[in-house]
Amino acid sequence: MLTWSRRRVETILLALISLGSIVSLRTPVETQLCFVSEMAVIAVLGLLAMARPSRIQEIATGALPLIPIAFAVIARFFATPIALEMTALTVLGTVSLAMALGGRSTRWLALSVVSSGFLVLFCSSISDSRYAVALPIIWILSCVWHLIANHWEQLDMALPESVARNWTLRPATMIATVVTLAGAGYVAQDRFTRPPHLLHGFMPTSGGSRWSDPAARSGVGTGESAIAAKDHAESFGAVDSDIFLESTESSLLDMFNDMVGEPKAKKNRREKAQAMPNQDFLPNHERTARSDLGSSSFSVDRMPPSSHRLPDDVTDSSVIQWDGPTGIRLAMHRYDTFDGTDWTQSTDLTCETLKRIKIGEDSWFVEPEQHARIDQDASSISVGLLKIIRLDSTRMPVPMMTTGVHIEKIDRQDFFGIARDGCFQMPGREKIPALTVIHVASTRPSEDELRLGLQEQTATTPPIHADLRSLADRVTREHEHAYDQLQAIVTHLRNNFTCDRSFAPTSDQAVSQFLDSRRGGDHLFATTAALLARELGLQSRFVTGFYVRPDAFDITAGHASVLPRDVHAWAEVRLADGRWFEIEPSPGYQRPDYRPSIWLASQQLAATYWPLAAIVVAASLAVFLSRRIWIEWLLTSIWRLTSWFYPQGNLRVAIWVIEARARLAGCQRSSGRPQRDWLEELTQPDLTAQAVTRQFCDAADARFFSSSQRPIDDSSQRLVRLLNTRTLSQLAKELPI
Repeated sequence: MLTWSRRRVETILLALISLGSIVSLRTPVETQLCFVSEMAVIAVLGLLAMARPSRIQEIATGALPLIPIAFAVIARFFATPIALEMTALTVLGTVSLAMALGGRSTRWLALSVVSSGFLVLFCSSISDSRYAVALPIIWILSCVWHLIANHWEQLDMALPESVARNWTLRPATMIATVVTLAGAGYVAQDRFTRPPHLLHGFMPTSGGSRWSDPAARSGVGTGESAIAAKDHAESFGAVDSDIFLESTESSLLDMFNDMVGEPKAKKNRREKAQAMPNQDFLPNHERTARSDLGSSSFSVDRMPPSSHRLPDDVTDSSVIQWDGPTGIRLAMHRYDTFDGTDWTQSTDLTCETLKRIKIGEDSWFVEPEQHARIDQDASSISVGLLKIIRLDSTRMPVPMMTTGVHIEKIDRQDFFGIARDGCFQMPGREKIPALTVIHVASTRPSEDELRLGLQEQTATTPPIHADLRSLADRVTREHEHAYDQLQAIVTHLRNNFTCDRSFAPTSDQAVSQFLDSRRGGDHLFATTAALLARELGLQSRFVTGFYVRPDAFDITAGHASVLPRDVHAWAEVRLADGRWFEIEPSPGYQRPDYRPSIWLASQQLAATYWPLAAIVVAASLAVFLSRRIWIEWLLTSIWRLTSWFYPQGNLRVAIWVIEARARLAGCQRSSGRPQRDWLEELTQPDLTAQAVTRQFCDAADARFFSSSQRPIDDSSQRLVRLLNTRTLSQLAKELPI
């Protein structure tokens, strides 16, 4: 039983002060209901830890550090995620409180004081509140009072006749402490510069707002310098200068021509257009980048590619840099119409004015249709940082299902828009200035959403090609759901075709030759996948952009460099709600990860492995019903092996085997009862077993409690053979109630 001394009560108060220091850090960024519930559960367990029954004390004290972890898991699924740093600090606070409540020695109380002091000082040092210093001062004063009282008690116990109580000692010490702290604060003020924002920490969520990580704590930097330590673009004034208009930076069209090959058809005049002098340009709102003019269509009938040549002044061949998930695709152009050779965009998806919303102090520009989904899918939104290096385009390379973009210190709606093909762009200017850092917020759907969206998809398209219809029927024959059929097509292309950009079709029918040769560039894989999806009655489109290779991420730099050779083509399929999700048919490129929910994964597992599951269930049932047989056999084998290799310890093994059998038979020994009394009572109905039991117990007593080492007899072997599981069950039934 714990004694509730003054020392313990003061230690508990210090621990509570340390927990209070976390409140100012967590309440501004977390769901209030979740946080209040967590604190309420901690308070209830703290009160239970003060209860008289020692068993309740132990359970409540041991459960205290687990509560922050449990609520962190719950918040990840049902509320605003809790930052890992905040969970770790709360665990430290509950550990300090648990040591104060359940510590049975002064050492545990001292550890509680030390941990609570560290927590208070650490939380105040990272807090942005001007009042954060109040709690450390309160803790220091309380600790001084606590230490003086403890020291006085120790002296009073050691030298009771020499210690004189003085009621002015503790108040005087407290006043001296306050004066010392105030003087130190006055001397230190304005002598230290404001510390820089924390951009890299020991936790995954260090730095950023909830839009750079949903669980990140605001106030420790927004991650603007996370890409190669470069700041955002301060202004767009240089866009109109000749240095930008006469730039020789590569466009997406140039890179595709170098990596995949130029179209066989003669390029038209618009594709050859070069930058014009400044005075000959139209007003800003009518300007379009050279790359966007040349990318109004995409031909799949192309010549063999030539080697890519970098400008002489280039020391780094990076086109863009990406700080976010790797193995993803960044779209720049989309096409929804195919005439057998060229992809073009027929549907006009232009949106000249995006909706501006405020996230903290930042202005985000989102599609009007996506605005309603932001609040609903806030937990599934991830934010990556994109930096433009050498890309001649007004287009923003962004992942699929991008909901909004943000550039630091840019709060003008005319700077952002949606192009005709549905891609994000910066209209009215020649290109996006180099070194511009763009925050890109996007969502990734689950497999459940895709299955539901494709099931509700009602649009159908007429057959395009007889070979495609035949291939689609053959590949999807064993699948009923549209999602499974689509995945079967993607798997077939990835497993049975070879991606080779150097292979150039010799026929005018590039798709037909691709189906026959099973070899071609990624643009032919994307085209074929999009056409096969249409054979299933799904709306699809062709997409070009960049692929962020998983091996391109540089840990030291904190970003992945996207090179000219990373230009890529893939396909997208439309859902019933108007959103488009991507498919990756080209081998060598990572497929999108659409994770199913636990319920859907269980259904799929059961449907796929139901014969094996039935066998496992039947085998488990058989093992359970025959447990007495095989456990008895196992115990007998252990006994025989132990008797052979370890004869000196056969007494211990014998009593262990008998107790294991008794638990199996339902007559186990109660806690604290002597083994001899239990065995003698158990064998009362059988005189033979009772005699062997007494002989065994006498031999054990002589072996372990007598100074004389009597030779080991065979009583243990006879008792183990006699008291098997069946015999113990019968003896238990014959015992008087």
